[in-house]
Amino acid sequence: MSAEGFDYRTRTNGEVHIFHHGKLAKMLKDEPAQSFLSSVKDGDAQAVMAAAVGNDGQGGGLHGAAQGPGAHLRGNGSAHAPQQFRRKSG
Repeated sequence: MSAEGFDYRTRTNGEVHIFHHGKLAKMLKDEPAQSFLSSVKDGDAQAVMAAAVGNDGQGGGLHGAAQGPGAHLRGNGSAHAPQQFRRKSG
């Protein structure tokens, strides 16, 4: 599976912003930004951006316990389907 959907932009202050499908995925500055730019010139840009963001194609999203990363996110589709309540009569 090859990486795709990545794009990057450089800023005048030397920062590099990496986007995935139009959403900001990672910001780099200083030495990491310069290292990233040289790597993009030398290799497959999509693979370099995927490695910089940490998207290796092995699943996605945030994982963790109730106190871990992503604990503040709510509503993950069918696991939390809406409930229908009926009024009891009589």
